[in-house]
Amino acid sequence: MAWAEFARHVDGARERFANAARQPRRAQETLLQSILARHAACAFGRTFGFAEMAKYVNLSEFQRRLPLADPDDVAAEMQAVAGGAVPRLVDESLSAFERTGGSSGGAKLIALTPSGLSALQSGLHAWLDDLCTARPAVIAGSSYWSISPVARELSHTASGVRIGLASDAEYFGAAAQHLLAVMAVPPMAAQVPELDNWRLLTLQCLLADASLSLVSVWSPTFWLELCRHAVLQQEPLTRAIAQGCWAAELSTSLQAQLPRPRADPARARLLAAVLSSSAPDWTLVWPGLSMISCWSHASAAPWAAQLAAAFPAVEIQGKGLLATEGLISVPLCDGGDPVASITASVLEFEDDDGVLHTCDQLHLGGEYSVVMTTSAGLYRYRLGDRVQVTGWWHAAPRLRFLGRGAATADLCGEKLSEAFVLRCCAQVGIPPGASLRLVPLMSVGLSRPRYELLLERGEHSDASIHTLGQRLDATLRLNPQYAYARDLGQLDALSTRCIDQLAARMQALALARGQRLGDAKPAILGRPDDIDLGLLDVALRPRQTLQAPVS
Repeated sequence: MAWAEFARHVDGARERFANAARQPRRAQETLLQSILARHAACAFGRTFGFAEMAKYVNLSEFQRRLPLADPDDVAAEMQAVAGGAVPRLVDESLSAFERTGGSSGGAKLIALTPSGLSALQSGLHAWLDDLCTARPAVIAGSSYWSISPVARELSHTASGVRIGLASDAEYFGAAAQHLLAVMAVPPMAAQVPELDNWRLLTLQCLLADASLSLVSVWSPTFWLELCRHAVLQQEPLTRAIAQGCWAAELSTSLQAQLPRPRADPARARLLAAVLSSSAPDWTLVWPGLSMISCWSHASAAPWAAQLAAAFPAVEIQGKGLLATEGLISVPLCDGGDPVASITASVLEFEDDDGVLHTCDQLHLGGEYSVVMTTSAGLYRYRLGDRVQVTGWWHAAPRLRFLGRGAATADLCGEKLSEAFVLRCCAQVGIPPGASLRLVPLMSVGLSRPRYELLLERGEHSDASIHTLGQRLDATLRLNPQYAYARDLGQLDALSTRCIDQLAARMQALALARGQRLGDAKPAILGRPDDIDLGLLDVALRPRQTLQAPVS
């Protein structure tokens, strides 16, 4: 009944999205007009003439009048608002702030507004309406959602604005009341501050629920880690399910907030048999599981493949690109890549020559960096994510996520920038100018992805680099997404290695990738294929260097 009510609530959202996709420029200008009119009275809106533009808005004029903004350009303003200053970027009260990583520092704050959340819901509802219609098996049972960071306490800014939504369900608006009734794990689990308590509570709810039909997470490593811990903690979990009580390891205070679960000895015996196997058959645990929605592109691709191997009967649907800052693309159940979220965010696409294109000006196969405007105080904001156009849905572009832009690394949503990593390196005692490389490792041969710090052997000993690695791993936690991924076990601890002639090898690798000799500046942040392409073993052959194009 709850899914039926939910389906009725989102009914029509996919068709409205389709209508917008038939005339994407018109849809984008309509959205832009509403944003400009809504925030015309704020200081930023008055400075740039939002009220005047809203009368005859067109994207070309908007691009001409407003400069591009980088994350650090907005960070100070958001921090001032969090400290109690009158909002300059929006003309409405704030619903909350969310934390995201920054380019030169650690955590940054991103505002959430009622109008911004409403626009976000237009895209989310289109996805959910499509699910309800095209994949009825997905909504035949219960669901598990992981939207915002778990195992953290709710906090407030100095001005009293929440940091983080009280419940993940708030992202879905009025439809949330129906979604709550089919959640396998109670929403309050996301507010449990102790990681071990959160994991035990989540796993007991999931394992006890044989009707699970939909899993929606971000990184595939998140779900893989939950499954790994289900095996590791099978004894207390199956015992609690058999006895109809919460696992004894859960804190007494948390147990007092929860209703007593139903005893299910038969379910416990099944789980014990499956989880004690060397290769658990997850189909026996959740026979009705129909879809896992998660990242599947860029650095997530090998882990999505591992997830597909572990759940061969389950559809793995690649998520659209949803950043803390806003929605960029929406997935559909038609086999194609996600579609640009033209009703949720005003999108521009910057090519490698710095030319900005609107969604109706893109080329098939083209690669672009995303620039977005939202109703939450972000205007022509350089997001840093790169996408490739792989086709069209009606006239709206389909976007494949390629990863973060230059000088950024991202394995599980942590988005480490070169400036931030250099700052952390300086804090742990690695001097400026030292030869170093932080390489993301993501081979499925690893138990989980991690970063590896490479330093010049002549500048550091194996013993000293190990200590530096431990300190750098701790300092990178200033980025909240890195800390989150490490705490959940999605990222393994940073490893270290000393390399002979590291600087020369980094330059040789840059030349092998086609950079001109004059442009081959050794990057601090490596790429996942650095090791495969021979950073450690590349032969330093002068002949190849001389043949490389010289600027």
